[in-house]
Amino acid sequence: MMAKIAMAGTGASLLLAVAALLAPAYAQQEKIARIGILSAAQPDEFSLVETLRALGYVPGKNVLYEVRFANWQTERLPELVRELLRQKVDVIVAYTNIPGFAAKKTTDRVPIVVWGIHGALETGLVRDLARPRGNVTGVESLAPQLDAKRLELIRAIVPNIARIGVVYNLNDPGTPFHLESTREAAQKLGVRVVPLPVNRADDFESVLSAASGSIDALLTFTDDLTAWNWHKIAEFASKHRLPTVCEFRILVQGGCLLSYGPSFDEFNSVVARQVDKILKGAKAGDLPIEQARRFELLLNSKTAKLLGTTIPQSILTSADKVIE
Repeated sequence: MMAKIAMAGTGASLLLAVAALLAPAYAQQEKIARIGILSAAQPDEFSLVETLRALGYVPGKNVLYEVRFANWQTERLPELVRELLRQKVDVIVAYTNIPGFAAKKTTDRVPIVVWGIHGALETGLVRDLARPRGNVTGVESLAPQLDAKRLELIRAIVPNIARIGVVYNLNDPGTPFHLESTREAAQKLGVRVVPLPVNRADDFESVLSAASGSIDALLTFTDDLTAWNWHKIAEFASKHRLPTVCEFRILVQGGCLLSYGPSFDEFNSVVARQVDKILKGAKAGDLPIEQARRFELLLNSKTAKLLGTTIPQSILTSADKVIE
């Protein structure tokens, strides 16, 4: 076709020259970023999409999202990563540790941003927080470090706690470090930790039932498995009148007595900013692992009433929100 245009005379040559000048502008205008979303469950990717929209990424106009979730079958995550690679995504957003590791093990080329890491250094996900190197960056939840504060809060509300059950995903690479820090914090308070590991959705009923009568409260380590099955934990806690302490606002809204931790909005803000930098040419390994900086305390007064628990005024006044 270009040969025909070249032979068509001066007018065609002029048109070809104009087209050549305009081509870069058209190419830039038509450039569409592809962002992969990877989760063990089904993520609330829409909140991240809205955060990215505020940075100028409009779905269908200049960005396309390829969403893949494993529906609890975490062994499928590597294949889902390969699907994203076949779609030629520019960056992968992996929700929490397990998908983050699956993505890292599957590709060392495509940038990966991990939403809600816990134990980025301890697990070996990255070698350095300030400059991770490789193709991984993200935002760290500081979950292990904050468990001391969570235990202090639940102990202040329910002073007679002697044994606290800790529900966690056995397959999460961050669990051993998270559990160790919780044990250290509990020991200082004179509280014994009772591990309650699960590795699939069907485990909750049997694991919790086995703990009946041997614990005074429940603490949940948050990941896709425990968060999406929180209702099972809440039902058990309600039946046995056990106070519960969690990491995120969404779980207090689902009946947890109290939560203390970072907000999803902050995670989305950090991840969106990192994705934006990567799409504009930055290398993931040059972007520091950012740590959550703002933490919120939420209380559920309805749950407190059901438990017959009085929340001290000092904690009520320091709460960011009390859910009625």
